[in-house]
Amino acid sequence: MQFTVHSKTIAELDYDSQTCLLRVLYKDGRVSSVPNVAPTLVMKIVARIPVEKSSYLLQTAI
Repeated sequence: MQFTVHSKTIAELDYDSQTCLLRVLYKDGRVSSVPNVAPTLVMKIVARIPVEKSSYLLQTAI
């Protein structure tokens, strides 16, 4: 699942639910990965993004 993030430093979050790997793409082009991230934690992070900015959350809400 990919989520566009509107923050000063982070451009995008990409979560692989198969491997529980969260990849963070920064606006300056850097990429970092965080292993063993629980899906519930990802939803808490993404919940801070307005629902209309996240198609996944919008589909879940509907």
